[in-house]
Amino acid sequence: MTELRRVLGVDPGLAATGFGVVDGDGRAATVVTLGAFRTSAKHARAQRLAEISEFIGALIEEHQPQELALEQQYVARNVRSAFAIGEVRSAAMVAAATRGVAVYEYAPAAVKEAVTGYGAAPKEQVRHMVMVQLGLSEQPSPLDASDALAIALTRLAELPVEEALARTARVGDGARRDEA
Repeated sequence: MTELRRVLGVDPGLAATGFGVVDGDGRAATVVTLGAFRTSAKHARAQRLAEISEFIGALIEEHQPQELALEQQYVARNVRSAFAIGEVRSAAMVAAATRGVAVYEYAPAAVKEAVTGYGAAPKEQVRHMVMVQLGLSEQPSPLDASDALAIALTRLAELPVEEALARTARVGDGARRDEA
């Protein structure tokens, strides 16, 4: 049986970074907290990145997740936007790494596939399936928060497979030792 895991999902964005902390075992999950952290366009980019990193660090310290799940960079039409998202991803990874939290990255299509069964699902369908999987009566808002929850659920969905692979490896190691 897979142990309960706490995962912080992050949907990186310079203006709004979505976050969601979820407890689960790959079969069932519950929300601990969710939301979006906003930065001001009036601040310099370096200041905004520092604010995001500090916020993610504070979330980690408050909620003590074992893992951080993050959306991978995708090539956007707007190169400036793609660079900014990459910088926010880096700020979140550094916040996690300096606190000893493992980081897992997922392609946007993999998140959609894991949550909805369809890799090109629209954001509204992702939000609906997040509600269903987490038993929420109200829509997570904003969309950045529901995306962050979807990313956390994607990480949790891998746990049963990882556990099965670990069992298989242990059995395989035992057989090799017996043969020696």
